[in-house]
Amino acid sequence: MKTKLKGRYVIGHDGCDHVILENAEVVYEGDTILYVGKKYPQEVDEVLDAGNAIISPGFIDLNALGDIDHDLLHFEAGSDRQKNLLWSEDYIKSGHPEWMSKEDEAFKSLYAYSQLILHGVTTAMPITSVFYKSWAETYEELAAAAEHAAGLGLRIYLGPSFQSGIRVVQPNGKVKLHWDEKAGEAGLRRAVEFVETFDGAYDGLIRGMLAPERVECQTANSLNQTKYYSDKLGVPIKLHAAQGSFEF
Repeated sequence: MKTKLKGRYVIGHDGCDHVILENAEVVYEGDTILYVGKKYPQEVDEVLDAGNAIISPGFIDLNALGDIDHDLLHFEAGSDRQKNLLWSEDYIKSGHPEWMSKEDEAFKSLYAYSQLILHGVTTAMPITSVFYKSWAETYEELAAAAEHAAGLGLRIYLGPSFQSGIRVVQPNGKVKLHWDEKAGEAGLRRAVEFVETFDGAYDGLIRGMLAPERVECQTANSLNQTKYYSDKLGVPIKLHAAQGSFEF
């Protein structure tokens, strides 16, 4: 079915550079754009008039905050309080449970991805936080995220995060890294399984990626294994790095 989308402004391309077309239209069929200009010469099946709007190519967000869980407490804290929101040694010893239910974890991606779509993002690579998780992202929450992205028509790069360590505040107020290399290895295995299952799913909307959580929370072996599987599976790596001197 051919659809014509009309708008006050259309961002097009003249073969050399982007141009702004006034009172123009875009014609598409399925997932293929057939025409961008002011007067499509053929008949169409449906005409949608967006009115006084800008019709543009979709934005690409490579730092898409696809999680909203850490904003529950973390986002509004001032810089003098940020350290207080890291894990403590006592919290590590108490078991550091999951704070959100599976239903909450699934809903957060639906809500966040809806906001991306509403703001013109059609391709996203989410980044997450692990402050309120037992350790890192789970396979199940990323599977739900893939389903939500596909339902919204969002092209997305996904993979559950994994880490071998996490920053912890000691009783004296100093920050150190608490290591659990077995958890990191298990997380990488989950990530590989996810990529093998979901890369190319939903007619290609879902693409796999490997997402080691923060460079200072990885061992050399973890990073080497991540590169190995990236090459083997043909997927990109998203690594959170170059944020501060504490990484060294």
